[in-house]
Amino acid sequence: MLGRLVGGRRIACAAVPVLLFVSYSGRLGGAERVLLDAAAGVPGEHLLACPDGELASRARAAGLSVLTLPEAGLDLRADLRTRARALGALAGHARDVRRLARHLDPDLVVAWGMRTGIACLLAVPPTRFAPTRFALAHHDFLPGRMIAAAVRAAAARAAVVVVPSGAVARDLDPGAALGGRLRIVHPGVDADRFADSGTPAAPPEVLVLGSLTAWKRPELALEILAAARRRAPTLRLRIVGEPVTGTDPTPAALRERAARPDLAGAVEITGARPSPRAELARATCLLHCAPREPFGLVLLEAMASGRPVIAPDSAGPAEIVDESCGRLYPPGDVAAAADALVELAGDPERARAAGLAGRRRVREHFGRERTRAGFASALGEAVGSARDPQAAGPGAETLRAASSGTPAEALSLVTVTYNSERQLAVLLDSAARHLPGARVIVVDCASTDAGVERARGRPGVEVVELGENLGFGRACNRGLERVRTPVTALLNPDVELLDGSLLQLTAQTLGDTSSPRLFAPRVLNGDGSLQDTVHPLPASAADLVRSLVPPAAVPGRAGAWLAPWRAEAPRRVGWAVGCALVARTDTLRTLGPFDDSIFMYGEDLELGLRARRQGIETWLWPSARVVHRRAHSSAAAFGGEPFAVLARARHDVVARRLGRGRAGLDDLAQQLTFASRLALKRMLGRPAVRERRQLAAVQAVRRTRRTET
Repeated sequence: MLGRLVGGRRIACAAVPVLLFVSYSGRLGGAERVLLDAAAGVPGEHLLACPDGELASRARAAGLSVLTLPEAGLDLRADLRTRARALGALAGHARDVRRLARHLDPDLVVAWGMRTGIACLLAVPPTRFAPTRFALAHHDFLPGRMIAAAVRAAAARAAVVVVPSGAVARDLDPGAALGGRLRIVHPGVDADRFADSGTPAAPPEVLVLGSLTAWKRPELALEILAAARRRAPTLRLRIVGEPVTGTDPTPAALRERAARPDLAGAVEITGARPSPRAELARATCLLHCAPREPFGLVLLEAMASGRPVIAPDSAGPAEIVDESCGRLYPPGDVAAAADALVELAGDPERARAAGLAGRRRVREHFGRERTRAGFASALGEAVGSARDPQAAGPGAETLRAASSGTPAEALSLVTVTYNSERQLAVLLDSAARHLPGARVIVVDCASTDAGVERARGRPGVEVVELGENLGFGRACNRGLERVRTPVTALLNPDVELLDGSLLQLTAQTLGDTSSPRLFAPRVLNGDGSLQDTVHPLPASAADLVRSLVPPAAVPGRAGAWLAPWRAEAPRRVGWAVGCALVARTDTLRTLGPFDDSIFMYGEDLELGLRARRQGIETWLWPSARVVHRRAHSSAAAFGGEPFAVLARARHDVVARRLGRGRAGLDDLAQQLTFASRLALKRMLGRPAVRERRQLAAVQAVRRTRRTET
């Protein structure tokens, strides 16, 4: 990391930058495949925020940490109702970007596409983008006057703008106002992946590959084939792809035209296919029809496969294809395109020579490594320009030296599993990615899944099999016995590390020799929103006030007093949820850390209260952050959130550590909290089942307490 916000000031912490890539779309189109290449090429730690879908799945497989954004409509140019919904979704996307930038504090936000670029423009006023700058990766031609103005305004604000072609550059910046901040980085492909494509099918087959949407003009391919078949009647056409939205009428129109007598039996419309490689292997050539294609990644894939390309002589394809590897025709000219089809299909040697030339051209000009290097240069320069040596406060050099010099070998991660195979795999993958060298101790409570077997073979991972379910706290204590490092992080198995920021806490912890503390990193939900994992003391003034006043309605420091998890700077808190805690190992051993008599729930509250009585404070450290997916094992065991168990556990711990009177006051505060939330949600017409169950659980505890008394 180049810098983190501490006490409202950016201070340098480590040499590795954090980049947050944000995509409005979760589908895996050409632009999204380039995103994965860009992330692979830029040094640093990378996060991706996007809707769940194929992009998120591919990103996780590539080792990126993924935060899940809401799914949103893609069409800003449809009917008025759809456009209004899309504009509302765009405003929501801007709120998501603002939240992510504030909570993650990346060195650079990379807005992937025009919608996210507009969201960055809306998200933060100009003076607020000093801490977190943004880059714009813009892939398309501008669709209309209002959107064009918004995208150009976003480009003017961006630290750097990356476009795929000269055609898109001229469309976005006709007056060259962006100067050196505008970079053309051609998307590339791995030529070796498409090598050895084999012999094309016979009779000759023409391939159309890509999204079936109106602007790509797939219907033109049918007319071109019909004209070509008058001279080459054995020619066939294969259309592979699907529409971007399920309501697009394009596929139905294509099928209707293909059924007419001049094309009957000569056209196959297959829908999407998992890989273009097999489709290209059987094709004689690729036919492309879009008159304004921003670039055309599919053309490169065809060329890398040794297949000639027939494409319009305009926009991106004109920068990719030359006479050696294909044919360019005037956009929309059916006769010229048909001539090219007949020429290549009727002369296999000429088609083969063009295919070999295309493969050479890809290797020389459009390789994936060139793309990665281009993004590394452009985004690296934007990150470098974000350095602000004047922003570092006193002691920044000391903190930088301590943090960057702290090896991961000083830290052990302890986690407890109970049928947590899937969640544990995510935690271990993220630890290996971000904290190589850190030791991981997995304490298993008699799981019946394959988590233990999968964990055992990993380097740096030690598995402790208890043979029975001792509960979270006791199992953590057993894991701590195996720790040999000076610092320990206690993590739930459904936690994912987003970056190496736990090393910052390790450095801070090692420096706390005279006054040891328990540290709680900032904990995020799967969408990047804050999780309420640090709290005031039970029945304290802040706890009582927030039972009546929603913390979300209170801004600034007062809001952080009521809801300390919202704090932007380190602060002392009453106690922290046990999903993620970091401390000196000897401090944890002095404390226990957990009470062996508590099987589950309340052990973290009890630890915080007991530590406080021994002079050990609990601190939120928001510049370290993790994601917590929440309560996977308890949901399975209790069929949902166990509100009754939680309410009783809290009452018992508070009574034990703070006294029965304080516990009664805390019960009342809890009842008021859930009652006020229930009333507010009812007033707003929102579902309130969770609050109703929480209130019933606290009321049951209070009734039981009165009976016992």
